[in-house]
Amino acid sequence: MMQIWLVRHAVAVEPEEFPGTDAERPLTEKGIRKFKEFAEWLAEEATGPEIILTSPLVRAVQTAELLAKAFGQKKKAVVQESTLGPGCTPHAILEAAASHEVSRVAIVGHQPDLAINTAALLGGGEVVFDKGCVAAIELPRLAVGSGRLLWFVGPKLHGG
Repeated sequence: MMQIWLVRHAVAVEPEEFPGTDAERPLTEKGIRKFKEFAEWLAEEATGPEIILTSPLVRAVQTAELLAKAFGQKKKAVVQESTLGPGCTPHAILEAAASHEVSRVAIVGHQPDLAINTAALLGGGEVVFDKGCVAAIELPRLAVGSGRLLWFVGPKLHGG
């Protein structure tokens, strides 16, 4: 049995306000503060992931590092995976999770991929992923459609 957390990166600088490439766009100071507070709350409420896999885009890596720090993990617990960048598929998520011998993994990525992939892992439906939201899915086997939603929460949803 595996538990996968799907995590949307926190609030990033808007593309039109950033002179660099989309891949280099960082989180805003407010995004960092709000996600840090949320991740610290989450660390009090849940048993954390054993490893955090992330899209290589700066805003996702920063979100993954904030999550790792809140759960008292070292930076080595954050692993960048190119297959988790924009355009990520549910099969890429399952392959990335299966490549590590853990029972709890967090995947930090982007929209619209997270909503699409969450729905696929759960066997259908529609999911709305605001920035910084986390969906915890339990998978009795690593297969699309086999998941069960354990919980879904985010910075705005938890009241912080």
